[in-house]
Amino acid sequence: MRNFIKIWAPCAALSVGCWAGVVTAVEEEAGFGGEAELGVVTTSGNTDTRSVNAKARVRYLTESWRHEGRLEGLRTSDGGTITSERYVASGKSDYRFTPDDYLFVTVRYEDDRFSGYDYQFSETVGYGRRVLKTTSVELDLEIGAGGRHSREVGQEREDEAIVRGAVRLGWAISPTSRFTEEVLVESGKSNTYTESLSALSVRINSQFALKLSLTVKHNSDVPAGVEKTDSMSAVTLVYDF
Repeated sequence: MRNFIKIWAPCAALSVGCWAGVVTAVEEEAGFGGEAELGVVTTSGNTDTRSVNAKARVRYLTESWRHEGRLEGLRTSDGGTITSERYVASGKSDYRFTPDDYLFVTVRYEDDRFSGYDYQFSETVGYGRRVLKTTSVELDLEIGAGGRHSREVGQEREDEAIVRGAVRLGWAISPTSRFTEEVLVESGKSNTYTESLSALSVRINSQFALKLSLTVKHNSDVPAGVEKTDSMSAVTLVYDF
């Protein structure tokens, strides 16, 4: 609750766009586009904390292809001590062979200094289908397989086969408000990684929107002394380009 209140501190965060990869009920135009995100929360007095959350997404869309790259960074300190630090880089290419069906290849790298892992890297290929599309709602389901390479702190690198599943939902509640939900699951022999992002954004004008989001991450197997589940709430300002 304490961290949630800090993140809510009067519009102290800046953020951009829906979370990378989340489907929206608004069709994106062909060509280049993307979002850039920066969130900063600071407190002083009885507590001295600082949180910086940055994200960027670039995509290129053609009639049949969609290419997307994403970078994320999160760093939080409390009284001069770093309490969270996480970096993520990912890329994905989709080939749509019917209006509703597509093949994809994706790579993802994560370095979370407080997860008990030095890094986690995965590459997968698979099939996706848009199972629902109306004027206000879109829903995509994906299934795939590939490999994951990870190393726990102080341990040797572990390579394993994984199965990947994803659910991506976009709901245009009104012309100015939008709800998005994305769930990612990567399951292997040693660990199942799950990440959920829920977001509600309200558009201010053609380029800016205010967004409330909740991110929950879970590893089924972690080193001793490390929590399996992490969550982060944020109120941010969205900018599209």
